[in-house]
Amino acid sequence: MTALSGASNLASVKAAIRHRHARRGGRAYVVLRWAAAGLFVAILAGLVVSIAVDSSQAIAHSGIGFLWSGTWNPAANQFGAGILVVGTVVTTLVAMIIVVPVGLGTAAFLSELAPRWLAGPLSTAIDLLAAVPSIVVGLWALLVLSPVFANYVEPFFKSVPALGWFFHGPAYGPSILLASVVLAVMTLPTIVALSRTALSGVALADREAAMALGATHWQVVREVVFPGARSGIAASLTLAVGRALGESIAVAMVIGNSPSVPHSLLSPGATLGSAIVNQFAEAEPGIGTSSVIALAAVLLVLTLIVNAGGQALLRGMGPGRLRRRGRDRVTKAAA
Repeated sequence: MTALSGASNLASVKAAIRHRHARRGGRAYVVLRWAAAGLFVAILAGLVVSIAVDSSQAIAHSGIGFLWSGTWNPAANQFGAGILVVGTVVTTLVAMIIVVPVGLGTAAFLSELAPRWLAGPLSTAIDLLAAVPSIVVGLWALLVLSPVFANYVEPFFKSVPALGWFFHGPAYGPSILLASVVLAVMTLPTIVALSRTALSGVALADREAAMALGATHWQVVREVVFPGARSGIAASLTLAVGRALGESIAVAMVIGNSPSVPHSLLSPGATLGSAIVNQFAEAEPGIGTSSVIALAAVLLVLTLIVNAGGQALLRGMGPGRLRRRGRDRVTKAAA
């Protein structure tokens, strides 16, 4: 009896020690977590404050009109981000028009249609494309794509009557169109990888229910899988737009760097990122440097707006709403 009591007491002591160690580890984790969160907030606040302070001189010089002014002429001390915002939005929009159908189609093919022996290597190749540095993509576009666009692609678009309004003027190669293609190439891995993960995460029960009701494979993909993965697809598109807005080096190499109103997709242009790359080293101390930093502030605000819009969109596509619509998707696929 004494031996059993001693063993029981020893086990209780060991359990208490393990519980104490676990509590210490848990407390250490909580402290580490809050410290990391505080560090992140401090870095973000420092970034925002430093950009705001350094760009204050440009805002004081140009006023609030800096945000929509259509003139960027450092030689005449005329600084305006409006024309660069237009170039950024146009190149990003054209890039999304190009890459979204290709990216979603590729994700659907790899997730739902391709055999495993083919889906694996193709997915790896697309993932490796994301690891290519942006300057390498820019050099490839400048040395390889630019002559092809100048001699073949851009003249072809000019010859299509229905597209003449979008494609007119001389074909130089470096242009808004080429910059948009570069952005499409750089954002393709993001859309494919995240969309494929979202498509693969759709419940097997929804697929089997639709097929049991007589839906074809394509109907299942179109009416069940894609609607069920809308939140993940929306997240991938949000990240892709953010990447396209902030890209600078590759765009600066192929867009032509002409801060003017783009009258055609074949004309050279400029974006916020390309202007920062090209102007910062040559900017005069004072108002010139402050104006370039103000461009970074505008780009930061644009990125935050896109991310906030993406978060709002994702909240509107919560799991509860998707589950409520699951039965309707299955019924529609079988109809």
